[in-house]
Amino acid sequence: MKTLNVVAAIIHKDDKILATRRGYGEFINQWEFPGGKIEENETKEEALKREIKEELNIDIEITNFALDIEYQYPTFYLKMSCYDCTIKSGTPQLIEHNDARWLSKDELDDVNWIPADVDAVSYLKETLNEEVIIEKMKKVDEEMQKCGYDLEKLKELYEKTEDKFERQLIYAEIRSIEILDTIVIDKND
Repeated sequence: MKTLNVVAAIIHKDDKILATRRGYGEFINQWEFPGGKIEENETKEEALKREIKEELNIDIEITNFALDIEYQYPTFYLKMSCYDCTIKSGTPQLIEHNDARWLSKDELDDVNWIPADVDAVSYLKETLNEEVIIEKMKKVDEEMQKCGYDLEKLKELYEKTEDKFERQLIYAEIRSIEILDTIVIDKND
């Protein structure tokens, strides 16, 4: 049975992922992460950049390797390497696809994915929250450092912060400072 070696781009923009709907072939009108076959003497990264340029007329920046997927279709065996990417330049144009959508994590199940791409969707569901949480924690930590962890300044920061998760992080810091201020240290110890 024939084995196809392909690459796919998980293109991130803000908190959304680009999904494309296939405009040809056996899986027409099913959704996928764009990409394609690796040609002879081509690295996976070179193949991905070339394929995305051909399919969407954009240049991408590969940020990191995401996952390898192997999937047995009735007529061929697929080996697909997926990479997290961002758009370096250009605006996606539908050259080989008949539709494209930017999907949030909550919208990933709203489209009919090509079977092999379902594993990449599962990967995204697991990692998107983690990335967002880490970024929010870094942002809040930077803001609290700017306040010098001064209790009054932290309270002001808490009041002007709208994001619920970020407010909880700031509140936890405020409470820990208030608790520390109430602890009496015995100087004889």
